[in-house]
Amino acid sequence: MSTSFWVGTTIIAAAGLFVLGVSYKNTHQLLFNPPEVRQARYQAEPEKHPQQRFNQHGVAARQLNLQADDGVKLKARYVPSTIDATIILLHGYKMDSGEMASIAAMLVRHGFGVIAPDLRAHGDSEGTLITFGQDEWQDVKAAADYITTHEPDSTLGILGNSMGGALSLCYAAQDERIKAVVAQSPYASVRHSLKQGIKHFTDLPPFPFVPLIRMFSLPYVDLDDPHISPLAQMPVLKGKPVLILMGGADEVVEPEGAEQLFQAGGEMTRRWFEPELGHVAFHIDMPEQFEHNIVEFFSNSLLHSRN
Repeated sequence: MSTSFWVGTTIIAAAGLFVLGVSYKNTHQLLFNPPEVRQARYQAEPEKHPQQRFNQHGVAARQLNLQADDGVKLKARYVPSTIDATIILLHGYKMDSGEMASIAAMLVRHGFGVIAPDLRAHGDSEGTLITFGQDEWQDVKAAADYITTHEPDSTLGILGNSMGGALSLCYAAQDERIKAVVAQSPYASVRHSLKQGIKHFTDLPPFPFVPLIRMFSLPYVDLDDPHISPLAQMPVLKGKPVLILMGGADEVVEPEGAEQLFQAGGEMTRRWFEPELGHVAFHIDMPEQFEHNIVEFFSNSLLHSRN
């Protein structure tokens, strides 16, 4: 065979190996968040530790030690309610409960209780592997169980950012104790999120990298599992009040996914769309309107419904 054939074959093989290598590396970065990396970050920037973030916002949160059903030990921040209504706050991907500190402060001002866990493989909680809800639902259940035990008269709502918003929708579909859901910048499905996220974080094209990342993820988590897909779970939520927040300038999550979620929901599903806002920006860029709308939503859903 000619030299040009072997050169071409070598180039194609090298390109294939490069694509596989990049996909494997990105899969590892996507799914793993080691405790030593998180703790090193807090040591370098102690003001970013969740407890410090709550203190900065004037929230006298109690630190809790929780345990998920599978034995994973979790940290959470908790403020009891004065009006018998508590909101579970779920942070986003590779964030921690400190991300929710300003929202917690807002809710506490109005008498709501809050419980904000560090999901497994995040913050101060145990774990290394992120499964986008496949295992994290147990972390949310641990928080809900704590409130049910210690505040049995408290009605439960849930509010999450980004991945936490997606997890909020999926978990609320499975737990009848959750009476209302707010999801800020949720993705419609993990696959949907990967297509947008890989462009934003790596500048790589969705094809062929997204299919390969999904393949490399299979030993750890099925990213196409309908149980971790908010879009697949929305029909189950038709009987619960749901509020979906999405910014049209979101570069992390595809904004059209929020429309799909809204269309899949029932009469009690509402949306708040702001074309100029980016990812998880409502409480930052529109704090007064955010406070009014969220407090009104939870008050109507959790308090007025009891009267």
